[in-house]
Amino acid sequence: MTSTHALPSQLNTPFIAYSVEYPNGHVNEWHCHNYAQLLYACHGVMVVNVPGNLWVSPPQRAIWVPPRVPHKVTMHGRAEMKSLYIRSEDYSGLPESSSVLSVSPLLRELLVHLSELPENFSYDSSLERLLLVTIDLLKLSPSVQLSIPKCTNKRLQPVCQEIMRHPHNSETLEQWSEKIHISSRTMSRLFKSELGMSFVQFRQQVRLVESLKRLASGEPVTSVAMNVGFASLSAFNRLFKNYFGTAPGQFFD
Repeated sequence: MTSTHALPSQLNTPFIAYSVEYPNGHVNEWHCHNYAQLLYACHGVMVVNVPGNLWVSPPQRAIWVPPRVPHKVTMHGRAEMKSLYIRSEDYSGLPESSSVLSVSPLLRELLVHLSELPENFSYDSSLERLLLVTIDLLKLSPSVQLSIPKCTNKRLQPVCQEIMRHPHNSETLEQWSEKIHISSRTMSRLFKSELGMSFVQFRQQVRLVESLKRLASGEPVTSVAMNVGFASLSAFNRLFKNYFGTAPGQFFD
């Protein structure tokens, strides 16, 4: 069941920001807000479920959730979360759907500053300027494809569920197509039409998401590479660096 998170029904200022620390494995169950929310974890990894998708946010990313969109948040590793709630109807150009956004060093510092304001802060002209800069940076922040789309196709569901449960599964598209009694061409077409990505891309996304969770929890890089299904440590390092721009061993430094 979805509940409305404990926030005032109306904001007296254009935003509220909080800073909260959570232990590894903490879950904020399904809920929604009357305001747009930006979730940013300075440490750890957040996994945010929204209807139809699962978004992942390591420290260099943030997750945007529009008003009244149900979501569930799970923490991996000790997480320090900065939440910015905005009366988004007051500002044009903000994202209209949930997404993962890249966080620049300047945007990070602004989120940290806003989240550390006292509860009874006075919204004055200087804060207004900071908020406007923050909103401008949000509008300019590129979205990042770091998510696992929810599969609703009954023929693909067994495949997707098995890969989600066991990312190390190395069965090929051809092997899976035989199991679910369709041609490999049909299966390939279904992945692209239903999930917006190929079978190989889906499995890579699942493995990258699982690797982030494990790295955030302190698991050694070599162990992560083997446990999520990479053929070698070098293959894991190469894909991880191509995707995130840094080696997995340095990602949380």
